[in-house]
Amino acid sequence: MRRNVTAMVVSHNIGVDKVLTHAARALGLLTMLAVSPVVESMDVESELRETASYINRSTPRPIGHGADLDEAQAYERTLKYRFSFKNLEKGQLSSHFVIKQTEFLTDFVCDKPEMKVFVDNGVTLKYAYHDKHGQVIAIISVDPRTCANE
Repeated sequence: MRRNVTAMVVSHNIGVDKVLTHAARALGLLTMLAVSPVVESMDVESELRETASYINRSTPRPIGHGADLDEAQAYERTLKYRFSFKNLEKGQLSSHFVIKQTEFLTDFVCDKPEMKVFVDNGVTLKYAYHDKHGQVIAIISVDPRTCANE
């Protein structure tokens, strides 16, 4: 069972990659149009809400191995993704899941050029994982300030 969970994590990471790349592109124009800190702040919030709305038009969306992207939410310079594992209970996941996902997501957000727009605009990305019963498995947060420390 542990190998299946590892395969799910790898496949899940590929699905996250596609979703986040689209969201970053949607915010890309914002960086070029920002005029002042006040306008930028309002534009970031507006763009995040629009990005979440766009993502939600195609959810739930399977991302592989029984995992779905259920929804996205935008609030307070944060874009939060809700994922669920349709066939797993919380206790079935390896204890290393959170550690590996945190490492993957932090590296992804901080190192991928298409994610730079989030980092440059101070957007926190959150990933909430739920089991088949809707119970929270983990909420992983990548604060853009983390990227400056890498």
